[in-house]
Amino acid sequence: MIEVKEVISEQDLIGALSKIFRPDQMIISKKEVEAHSQTCIPFRKIPDVIIYPTEAKQVQDLVLLANELKVPIWTVSTGKNWGYGEKTATYEGGITLVLERMNRILTVDEELGYAVIEPGVTYKELNDHLKTKGYKLWSDSAGTTQFASVIGNALDKGRGLTPYADHFGHLCGLNVILPNGEVLETGGGPTGNNHVRHLYKWGVGPYADGFFTQSNLGIVVSAGIWLMPAPEHSDCGIFEYKADMSLFGSFIDDFRGLIFSGHMKSFPHLANDFAMLCILDQYPKHLLENGELCLSKEGIAQWRKEHGVAPWSFGFGLYGKKGEVAEQKRMIKKTLGKYGQIHFIGAATENSMKGGLIRKLAPLALKLMGKSQVFAQGYIDALNLFKGIPTDRFARQVYLKAQPEKPVADIDPARDQCGFVWIGPVIPLNAHHSMKALEVAQQLFDKYQFEMFIEYIIESPRSSIFLMGVFFDRNDPLDCERAQKWYREVREVFLALGYPPYRVATHCAEETFDSNPVFKNLIHTIKTAVDPKNILAPGRYGTPPRRKKGTSRE
Repeated sequence: MIEVKEVISEQDLIGALSKIFRPDQMIISKKEVEAHSQTCIPFRKIPDVIIYPTEAKQVQDLVLLANELKVPIWTVSTGKNWGYGEKTATYEGGITLVLERMNRILTVDEELGYAVIEPGVTYKELNDHLKTKGYKLWSDSAGTTQFASVIGNALDKGRGLTPYADHFGHLCGLNVILPNGEVLETGGGPTGNNHVRHLYKWGVGPYADGFFTQSNLGIVVSAGIWLMPAPEHSDCGIFEYKADMSLFGSFIDDFRGLIFSGHMKSFPHLANDFAMLCILDQYPKHLLENGELCLSKEGIAQWRKEHGVAPWSFGFGLYGKKGEVAEQKRMIKKTLGKYGQIHFIGAATENSMKGGLIRKLAPLALKLMGKSQVFAQGYIDALNLFKGIPTDRFARQVYLKAQPEKPVADIDPARDQCGFVWIGPVIPLNAHHSMKALEVAQQLFDKYQFEMFIEYIIESPRSSIFLMGVFFDRNDPLDCERAQKWYREVREVFLALGYPPYRVATHCAEETFDSNPVFKNLIHTIKTAVDPKNILAPGRYGTPPRRKKGTSRE
């Protein structure tokens, strides 16, 4: 831990910030700061001030000022990493820096398939820009809100669904404000004269972009993002697992084979029944038995039947020339047909007479398949994600226990006090490890009396993110404690099994590398060298923490 001896008064801090930022760029009243610092996770720290810069020069000036005053800066893009920490730091006080007003799309190159954007650019803004300007390019979108940051999600190693699902893997060439205020251009070439910095990821020498993912070694103020050329033909489908669970391991192995062979080009999220039901409905308290804290297997089965949800299901996209898509369909049906039902319904998303007719008939067809009306209302949004079109529909699932109904618009689960937290250990994508993870997860969900929320987020043909989550009453201290205990034990147990998380919630950030002391020491050494005053996000992802507040506010 780096000690902090100097303490600046709150009044002096605000006065110094006022020389850089306008009043409308600062939140300084205690009431407003607290309101803008709500979290979904069972953990929260309150800053002294929240700052909204509009340009990189203001970020640079702020970093220089923070060094002078020895006040820490916790940076977020839009702060919509719901379930992982939102805007909260690991410590009390200091400055929270929100980059959402830095939202320029600086360049789109259709020939080479990339854009250069600022961290405030959202999935919706990028997608709308590409569509409005007529570019034949798709941007991948995460399943979170359409108002999340493209760069922020990528730097936290977020995932999407199309062939460009690896968001950090498709970042290329960053502009970064370093802890000493210098501006770094990654890419390995000469500053200001590197034609390939957004085209060639690796540069020369050590790979620099990786220093700034899930880290606090700099503040990314712009980045190149690769975009997917719109395919000649595409389709979408839904798979529903109907076989006995004794065959689930074999299904996983066959599923992996489709990804390796290239017949499954998208990166699906294989969701269990509870995960699907959270999207469709509010929590069915009437199905709770004998004062239990969670639904029984029978209760979930009854709820599942009401909506026609399968025990496991996933959507997927198909891309290529018409003949290639036809071959992908053939192999998917051949490989997965023995495990369940497959429906190819991508034509419903087409802006054509055929698409309109399918959309008109789909509710009746889905009803005949035993699907609920609300199921029929959401399938278009689900399919559009495989074309990179963002939606808020799936972010609404986190209101499961927080409100009587899911909001239609103005979604902000942190503000609305939705309690939930995610953790996603990475596991090998084969039968043995997938079944082992499922078995251990069930035991831990049962121990803490939470329903089991599981998604196998396909990362590659070799691994998947085994996403787990729990929903709790954010305003009930005992429920928050139960959720936090569940999280910590899940993290510890899966680490012991050799399954590290792909991402860490803020309340456990300082412990990230406790199980790997050599790597932790390396990270500490680098951080101390480039940020000797520990100004940028102390404690983030296993770096040295900062216990003392940066101002005199108590």
